[in-house]
Amino acid sequence: MTNPKDILVTTTSSLEGLTVKQYLKPVSAHIVAGTNLFSDFLAGLTDVFGGRSHTYQKQLTSLYNEATERLKVAAFEIGANCIIGLQIDMNEISGRGKQMFMLTAIGTAAIIDNLQTNQTIAISEEKFENVGIDKIRILKQKREIIYKANSGSLPLEEKVWDFIIANQVVETYDFIISKLRQCFTNSGTVHDLFQEYYKKTVTYIDGLPENKKIELLYNSILNESNEQLANKLCDIVEELQLLDFEYINLILNSDDFNKQKTALRLLQTDKPFYNKQDIKEIESIIKFVQTHFVERGIRSMKKQLLSSKEKEIWTCECKSTNDMGYYCSNCGKDIFGFKNGESKPNETILKLEERNSLIGEYL
Repeated sequence: MTNPKDILVTTTSSLEGLTVKQYLKPVSAHIVAGTNLFSDFLAGLTDVFGGRSHTYQKQLTSLYNEATERLKVAAFEIGANCIIGLQIDMNEISGRGKQMFMLTAIGTAAIIDNLQTNQTIAISEEKFENVGIDKIRILKQKREIIYKANSGSLPLEEKVWDFIIANQVVETYDFIISKLRQCFTNSGTVHDLFQEYYKKTVTYIDGLPENKKIELLYNSILNESNEQLANKLCDIVEELQLLDFEYINLILNSDDFNKQKTALRLLQTDKPFYNKQDIKEIESIIKFVQTHFVERGIRSMKKQLLSSKEKEIWTCECKSTNDMGYYCSNCGKDIFGFKNGESKPNETILKLEERNSLIGEYL
């Protein structure tokens, strides 16, 4: 079990055909949401059919799913591969004239013998004999959105964002990134709506399946020519804790030095969980950084004016000569090819060594 999302969750107290090897302990998750979370919907519902609001139902489903995911994380941390007897309750809490909803999820973390994670995958891909009208409507809307995204004519209105986030529409990823790229101007500034659009993009990516968002983000970083956008994509990796050593190694072995520098930036990020294999990966990356990020400038000696003494200088790749210990006066890079503010090899190594020490202390 390498990912919390692989944890099997069931509301029953037993699993047919499987044996509970060990009951670990109860795990719980609590989500408190203000009533304003729903008030916007209640103020003017436009999607009510037969006395039911689809938007309201989706919001409740989102809270339910979030609680379940938090339970999985809690179970994963103590070495469980299953949660049995899941119960979820929602209660209203109030005080001093304020009201809030509290959703509580609780279950028993356990270890199941011979639990194959692909069992749940097989179930999810099973074909059913009947399909509800809601699923048909969603599929129709999804196809329309994908078509418009592929043709570049998708209007990113609030309802479109809500749909692609709620339904994990992976096919709109390229379109959304292209729109994010347009937020950057040639002068280096960003449009006024950038922050709002960026936040929605992060929410959209965070809602995608774990393996897909890692694959899409890292491939975008590897192939992105816009330096500003590449940095923002790295920010998303950091915000969502999507550090992935396999992709890091791929970027480190790129022939593009700027991409290699991006890999050092990504190594400043984290992942939700570490294991003993990660310690070996980090040790390997430290050795790579030590041997591959060498001086790109050329050292030499120069006589000082009105003195017989010589001082050490270095010549940058841009052919500008500079005193040792200073950034290039022409391009702003140091002797290793890094600008001020960029993640340096020695800084990265120190951080990786510290991280390995902390991980090793626990494992």
